[in-house]
Amino acid sequence: MSWMHIASKDFADAGRSMMLWALTVLLVLLVAGVSAIPYLLADGTTPTFEQALNFLFTPIGLLVPIIGLVVGYQAIVSERESGSIRFLLGLPNTRRDVVLGKVVGRAGVVAVPTLIGFLVGAVVIGALYDGFIVTDYLGLLVFSLIMGLVYVSVAVAISASVSSRAKALAGVLGFFVLFDFLWEFVPMAMYWAVEGNLPGFDGLPAWYLFVLRLSPGQALSALALTLIEFAGAGDLDLTAAGRVAGEVPFYLENWFAWIIVVLWITVPVSLGYLRFKNAILS
Repeated sequence: MSWMHIASKDFADAGRSMMLWALTVLLVLLVAGVSAIPYLLADGTTPTFEQALNFLFTPIGLLVPIIGLVVGYQAIVSERESGSIRFLLGLPNTRRDVVLGKVVGRAGVVAVPTLIGFLVGAVVIGALYDGFIVTDYLGLLVFSLIMGLVYVSVAVAISASVSSRAKALAGVLGFFVLFDFLWEFVPMAMYWAVEGNLPGFDGLPAWYLFVLRLSPGQALSALALTLIEFAGAGDLDLTAAGRVAGEVPFYLENWFAWIIVVLWITVPVSLGYLRFKNAILS
């Protein structure tokens, strides 16, 4: 049995435990249900596809990370607590196979309901809104899949690094609060230490925006701009080009966000594997 077999078994176990079906219902409600809200709130005029897409982006950006963390945080530590990890490693599997298989399996548990949700959502959005743009819709789907993979990878890495589910839960909660809610205060504190005052919205030094973009949520938001043409967002330029003082350095270009996102997938998993590799399994 290799990491592929571990991933396949993990995915099958999720289906038997009803997790897969519950997530499918949730993602269908999210994509199809939330995207219908602008149509239901419209006052006499038919909203556009761009309005539906813009409205859908925020709840996806909030819910998919939570789903990824919840799906992944018990992946390995629950096997350690139950003792089944010894059986898993008693077969011709390495600890690397376990970590990689769990990442792939749990990512599949998030990806399949996401695909189904977007498939149903495409029917609803196509029926309700004018001007369906396939490339932008597929861009939002790819963005959602990548986001799910990032947060699953982090959660499995935390799960591989600790010895109890309580510690894993504390780890993913701490990660989510720090990087998705509090991270913007990190460069703000650094700016205060250097400049002696709080930063404004624009005219910012490049290092400030780079530190801000180091969070997975910020990096993913920049990545989304390479996949989706957002319309009707107003005159406020939220990109690095609209906020940085002077020319935009290469590491603040939107394409560079792909590198940061790849690092958020690979680095936590590598660190989690190293912790798990050296762990004494009782």
